[in-house]
Amino acid sequence: MFKVSYNRAVLRFRLQTVTPLAIRAGETGLDPSAADLVCVRTHHVQHGLTVYIPGSSLKGVLRSTAEASLRAFEFPVAGGVFQGACNPTDHETSCRRHESKVTADVHRKNCLACRLFGSLSMRGRCAVRDLLPFPDGVELGAGDRENLERANRVEIRHGIAIDRISGAVKGAALFEQEVVPAGVRFHGEIVLQNYQAWQLGLVFSALDDLDRGFAQLGSSKSSGLGVVEVKPLSMVHEQAMGRDARPRGVGELVDDATGRAHGLLPERSLPPASAVTRGLSQRFEIAASEVARWRSVGQEALSTLKGIAREVRDGA
Repeated sequence: MFKVSYNRAVLRFRLQTVTPLAIRAGETGLDPSAADLVCVRTHHVQHGLTVYIPGSSLKGVLRSTAEASLRAFEFPVAGGVFQGACNPTDHETSCRRHESKVTADVHRKNCLACRLFGSLSMRGRCAVRDLLPFPDGVELGAGDRENLERANRVEIRHGIAIDRISGAVKGAALFEQEVVPAGVRFHGEIVLQNYQAWQLGLVFSALDDLDRGFAQLGSSKSSGLGVVEVKPLSMVHEQAMGRDARPRGVGELVDDATGRAHGLLPERSLPPASAVTRGLSQRFEIAASEVARWRSVGQEALSTLKGIAREVRDGA
């Protein structure tokens, strides 16, 4: 499926902290004055050392949220029925066990969550880029520079470890941790390749759960950290030339034999948009005012699949 580029999309969004955010670095270094638990940082070529949100951290939250919403469903495909989301910790039943050399067979047997986010047997279609406290690639305005400075004025939270049995403090268990303060904006992108409309809907559904507070980001969630707001800003969709100038999911771009071999699920037409030619591809720019339509179509496609799954379950 990935040997040919049928379509691809980039969803740009802004994430703002509602409560402080703690995404810890793997080590604190040798500075004796540093907090015990520090925020992860990266060095930007223009703006220097800054806190950021690793794309892998956000992708893990999106995946676990999507899996929770899919796990109760089973979906019919050519040759049988499979679950919406496998248990990745069960090596006997998870999608990692599919090791056929025929890529179409592997794709057909992977659950919906693994089709989007990947498994040990198949590459995923969704990639999340690192989130930075400024829009990359543009000249920063006064508001962006202020946000960058505020993001790096981290707060220090003091904590203690409590013995669950006695309820007392565990020895010398006082520790300090850095947190990014509330009200800081981060800018990020989610990239999809060879995707169907329901996969776009699944990404939006997971982002909605994060925006509504049903999912949290980072560590110390039980202490109230990690509540964020998410606002999609714009999208870019590209697909191979040769069809009419309309955005299409991969289910409408491949031939019927390829679709059946890979077990693609029913496709839904994406909203119309103006196209421009870019090399061998057609590019569709979707402004902020139009992103809601794409979200609606994707989530309708996802709801249709869940309806099919309910019919399979009720008829069993």
